[in-house]
Amino acid sequence: MVSRWKRQGVIVVLYATDHDPKHVPVFQDGKRLLKFNLETWTVMEGVMTPKAMRALESLRNEGVL
Repeated sequence: MVSRWKRQGVIVVLYATDHDPKHVPVFQDGKRLLKFNLETWTVMEGVMTPKAMRALESLRNEGVL
């Protein structure tokens, strides 16, 4: 099962059966921008952009992440 959200022009994907730690890949402009750890709220790979941070914060505020 896959959940996908688009905020601020950024796509965040959550794979229900993915491995630990709980994380999401974040895509921008058709490319994977980063891998983000939801447990520690830190970047695992890649570079955080302001747009990506706003998208992740929006999803967290909505109770999605």
